[in-house]
Amino acid sequence: MIIVRYGEIAIKRGKRKEFERKLAKNIEKALERKGITGKIKLIRGRILVDAPNEAAEIIAKVPGVVSVSPAEVMDYNELPNYLREALKGKSPRSFKVETQRLDKTFLRTSIEVNKEVGAFVVNEFGWKVDLENPELVIGIEIIGGKVYVFFEKIKGVGGLPVGTQGKVVVLLSGGIDSPVAAFLMLKRGAEIIAVHFDQGMNARKVVEKVVEILNDYSPSPIELIVENHFEILKPYVLTLNKLGRREWTCVVCKVAMLRRAAEIARERGALAIVTGDSLGQVASQTLTNLYFETMSADFPIHRPLIGLDKEEIVEIAREIGTYGAFLEYPYCDCPFRPERVVTQGKLEEFERIRKELKKEKII
Repeated sequence: MIIVRYGEIAIKRGKRKEFERKLAKNIEKALERKGITGKIKLIRGRILVDAPNEAAEIIAKVPGVVSVSPAEVMDYNELPNYLREALKGKSPRSFKVETQRLDKTFLRTSIEVNKEVGAFVVNEFGWKVDLENPELVIGIEIIGGKVYVFFEKIKGVGGLPVGTQGKVVVLLSGGIDSPVAAFLMLKRGAEIIAVHFDQGMNARKVVEKVVEILNDYSPSPIELIVENHFEILKPYVLTLNKLGRREWTCVVCKVAMLRRAAEIARERGALAIVTGDSLGQVASQTLTNLYFETMSADFPIHRPLIGLDKEEIVEIAREIGTYGAFLEYPYCDCPFRPERVVTQGKLEEFERIRKELKKEKII
């Protein structure tokens, strides 16, 4: 049996049961996609999954799950014999017993269970008790009159179940940042649609690999839409050439992608566009240029990485596994980037460009 714990869902007054059912369904889908059938039971504060122990790692990647423990289930009086066999051959320098009594009708309190089981282990194996920094933790949860025993807690993603917050369109480039933005939106319960503007080179390979990795965090396969970057950007670049303002390419390029993403969002019923922008990281991500891009998109834009620096973003990318895709297919710089780029453009100049784009019926 696998014990699944959740956190934030428990405080969603009026929505708790709905969120619990959604999380259980997402766990079921995640297991099915890996060819595993699990019998799922919802109880207050926990989800119990009758599945092989290897399913625990899969479940831990489902947004909404805080931690997971493969456990053995038994009556309380069977606990000594089980521990005698399960702990045979182990030699930790210290241990502790950690009990949580979800079933308040159980006759012993958590403290009483800790003392009784701890005394048994000391007498049986002679190990030292350390309540602060033990080498081994014997976990016990009492549920429905039964004792669930485990020796590990696998950390989960946390957050909210995917599908409880609607859909978003995520701009996925071949870089490190946008996959992290996509993951964070999945973690907050949003279903994502990935849009990639293909420039050739290795970027598409990176994005396809990233989507494959992100699928482990999504209950349903993520839809990937690939657009031709050259075709989307061409009329914008021609206008900039006409005005002699190629230094605005990075800003106008972002406008082009955001406007196309907005069209896709409307078609798919998505509620926002998500980007991997981090304030000040590149030319198109200065506060001034973000302002120009946002005012031109005519659609809500979310930037979950806006206040993170590169090291923080890379740390998350390594943790979720998307950083490896970037290393496997090294990403080349954008072929459209001019020698000089605008980082702090003037509003009147940008308005002149927008006016020309409108005149050419590009926006």
